[in-house]
Amino acid sequence: MTSSIASQRLLIRPLQLGDSEAVFRYRSNPDVVRYQMWKPQGRSDVRQFIRKLKRLTPGMPGIWYQFAIVLRERDDLIGDCGIHVPLAAADIAELGMTLAPEFQKKGYALEALRLLIRYCFETLEMRLIVARTVPQNTRSIALIDKTGFQPSLPKQAGFNAAEGELLYSLDRSSWERSND
Repeated sequence: MTSSIASQRLLIRPLQLGDSEAVFRYRSNPDVVRYQMWKPQGRSDVRQFIRKLKRLTPGMPGIWYQFAIVLRERDDLIGDCGIHVPLAAADIAELGMTLAPEFQKKGYALEALRLLIRYCFETLEMRLIVARTVPQNTRSIALIDKTGFQPSLPKQAGFNAAEGELLYSLDRSSWERSND
């Protein structure tokens, strides 16, 4: 993504160094990151992470590429979302999302996820998109369900799920049929 993707309310763009304070603030909140893999130890971790992203491209196999989720009207960073493409399957993407608490339960996560799905299928030309969570993360499960993902077995999705994780997948043809 050299530029941004947008909806009426949101802009998804590459993270910038100026975002690091906001990212650290919500990613330091134990309630926000309890189900997350990345929990920065300090502000310098966030800045280092963003600097590293500048050398990467969304859809590169083997990396997580994180984007900023920004409210278009106020230019406020409200969260981040990411795409991970495994080394072994360059036509599969895994998606992840984190929102600051004050922006949760307002429909932003659903809007951002729909933008990411479209970007993965139309721009990155992925065959399959995967989402994973744990049974305790009921809000994540509800979000995944609203976007057409179906429960999946790890071998079907080309991913290894950790013990206790739930795996969901959405294939391109199902997504195309639902968007006709």
